Amino acid sequence: MEVHKVNGGGPVHEGNVFLILDEVAVLIDAGIDAEATIKNVEKLIDPGRIKFIILTHCHHDHTAGVPALKEATGAKVLIGEGEVCDLGDDVATGSYLYEEEPAEFGVDGTLEEGDVISLGEWRLHVLVTPGHSPGSISLYEPEAKVLFSGDIILPHGNIGRTRRPGEMVNDLVGSIERLAALEVQVLYPGHMEPTDEKVAEQMRTSLEFARTIH
Repeated sequence: MEVHKVNGGGPVHEGNVFLILDEVAVLIDAGIDAEATIKNVEKLIDPGRIKFIILTHCHHDHTAGVPALKEATGAKVLIGEGEVCDLGDDVATGSYLYEEEPAEFGVDGTLEEGDVISLGEWRLHVLVTPGHSPGSISLYEPEAKVLFSGDIILPHGNIGRTRRPGEMVNDLVGSIERLAALEVQVLYPGHMEPTDEKVAEQMRTSLEFARTIH
């Protein structure tokens, strides 16, 4: 079992792309600079081995690379059911912030609370964690105690704030409370570097921070 961060070369705020190498190889998120990601993947495996591109949410910095990555890998694209309606919207995806059009791609399947994606050794449990966006998902592997948190919880007490007012702030705090209650030994976040150092403490700090904007 291996996990590699394979994005690189994109804007400073580009979302992370993680390659999980199990019996089934998958990408978590797609970043912006697909060319750099493909080159990094090729150093590890034949891109055609990748079966799924799993998107934690629809924001441009996590999805702009989908079209090229899908073409290079032939992988199926999966996203949370609650994010589908925002695909293609320049405001909802935030593509306007990059002065770009939203990425155009088809979704091959949607994910809901309680779904389990079996990769072989790992089984990724889908958690619907709204707040940063309406239908964000996180992926938890309970045996390995690994969490792919998207932009809900970031290392060192950081969070991905909501771009929408009102109840979305309540949702964000609730989602962080939920993730902070998990037993996590390794955190793979949507931005910044993965961490395995005092992860519970870092996540509690994220929760304390979130509550200050509640």
